[in-house]
Amino acid sequence: MRKILKLLTFILAAIGVCTAALVCFILIYPVFYGDFSSKEARVPKTLSDTREENPLPAETTLSPSETTSSPAETTYSPSAASPTVSPASVSTAAPLNLSAIPAEENETQPPAPTPTQAPTPTPTPTAQVEEIPIEYQSALNRADNYCDLMHMSKEAIYDQLTSEYGENVSPEAARYAVNHVRANWNENALQKAKVYSETMFMSRTAIYNQLISDSGEKFTEAQAQYAMEHLEADWNANALHKAKEYRESTNMTKSAIYDQLISEHGDKFEPEEASYAIKNLK
Repeated sequence: MRKILKLLTFILAAIGVCTAALVCFILIYPVFYGDFSSKEARVPKTLSDTREENPLPAETTLSPSETTSSPAETTYSPSAASPTVSPASVSTAAPLNLSAIPAEENETQPPAPTPTQAPTPTPTPTAQVEEIPIEYQSALNRADNYCDLMHMSKEAIYDQLTSEYGENVSPEAARYAVNHVRANWNENALQKAKVYSETMFMSRTAIYNQLISDSGEKFTEAQAQYAMEHLEADWNANALHKAKEYRESTNMTKSAIYDQLISEHGDKFEPEEASYAIKNLK
């Protein structure tokens, strides 16, 4: 039984191999040899077929008179073959006159660039660092302190630097310092005005006079005006605070206090401000 099964298996395998070979042949043959139906087109043509497709031209019969050429026609004549050229017949070409050629036909070449000499670089002067004397630098440092810490004016700083009771520096060093100090004089005037208003309770007019006074802060009128325009103060409260000081320190009457508040030689408050102070004085 086993032998029969092996035999059948072998037969089936052989049939499969043959079938695969036949399929490959059917698929590969047209690729290399063309289709089976066009095989007749590939048969080489016979000689007769070739002659029918490309017939030779009809033979031309030549008569004896045409086949025999006349001696005159076949005689070689040296003079005819190579004509003699005389030297006189050869014309010498005239030289080409470029000036006679029109401008548009004459190929003009651009002129050669004229070599220009590179300009000699001008040596730049070396920036000289200004040497500041030690005295000048010291005066400038002190001026910065007076400006930043005490908010002094330009003239007040100069006087403080040159005063024998102050810094006692030379006028040249002091002038250099106030000219080079980093300051906003308007802001300095405003800061001074705030001090007078908040600590000394001065009136508007009194503060302005103190800012521009030669015996005071020595600001310019424009700087003092800037300070008064930007100063935020309660002038009624300042007048009341001044009235309380007079009452506590001198036991002055309300009438005397009022006169002191509005006096040109006193506090220089406005009448309405002084009236507010006397009305609220206890």
